[in-house]
Amino acid sequence: MTQGPRHAATEPTAAEPAADETHRAGTRAAESPAAGHRPGQVIATIRSLLPSLLPTEQAVAAVLLARSADIVELSSQQVAELAGASRATVVRTSQSLGFTGYQQLRVLLARDAGYRTDRVTAADPPDDSAIGIVGGMFRHIGSGIDSMVSLLDPATVSESVELIATAGRLVAAGNGLSAPLAQDAAARMTSIGRPTEAPIDVIGQQITARLLTTGDVVLAISGSGSNASTLRVARAARDAGAAVLAITAFARSPLALLADVDLVVTMPDLTFREEITLASRLPQAILIEGLVAATAARLGEVADRARELSLDAIGDNLAE
Repeated sequence: MTQGPRHAATEPTAAEPAADETHRAGTRAAESPAAGHRPGQVIATIRSLLPSLLPTEQAVAAVLLARSADIVELSSQQVAELAGASRATVVRTSQSLGFTGYQQLRVLLARDAGYRTDRVTAADPPDDSAIGIVGGMFRHIGSGIDSMVSLLDPATVSESVELIATAGRLVAAGNGLSAPLAQDAAARMTSIGRPTEAPIDVIGQQITARLLTTGDVVLAISGSGSNASTLRVARAARDAGAAVLAITAFARSPLALLADVDLVVTMPDLTFREEITLASRLPQAILIEGLVAATAARLGEVADRARELSLDAIGDNLAE
């Protein structure tokens, strides 16, 4: 989702984003779920915005997610009672999520729930064995593909690919459990002829970001969107005049608000707590693979030649 021009004013903190950035985030949220509705988009939108809601609104959102299958049968008053909130809070929550009110949200959410039900096959008996747990994870991920991509705006994805392909310098930054994704992104981009730096040390990342200039790009990766070290890198890059392209799971996270362009992908049924404790990075990893493929298509013969050279290097290092 593309944001407006960057501002040179004091940067917002992770806890208190600047007022204009909060407004822009709300505007972006209002544009996406109700306009051009795609399967899985409403549920994904609620999950991606959940951490940014007030506590009482979070309680309402939790009811919406838990009861999505039968939400069409519930009045706003019934949702309020289930959430321990007022009817006005239900309406306000719906509007905070980008809808005109509860009635619009209810219709679109019921449509999402119906689509998910149509896609679900007969459930297998619970299997607590190792292979049962592993297989269940694959099935869970497979059933959530539509929700993962539902928040990706085609124009924003195209803009992201263009930023990557045309950047003077491209720096991938990720810390904590997102660090391997930054390293992988750099390796994969370099292999298609789009040289990418990925300093491992957090101080080294910030120094590199401060040495960037207009026309350079930082690819900042953070599932939670709240990693303090990655936020420092993003701020340093902006101060230097470079663009920030963010990959995260939460639309109103500090990183998303800070970025020039943000790509939001999330796992189905994943809360903010689970994101920072279980730290599933699969949606972000798949997105990166997609960006690599799209960038390779954009680079054309440059990418083809780079792949040939990469395969030669790999072949020289394979043991007989």
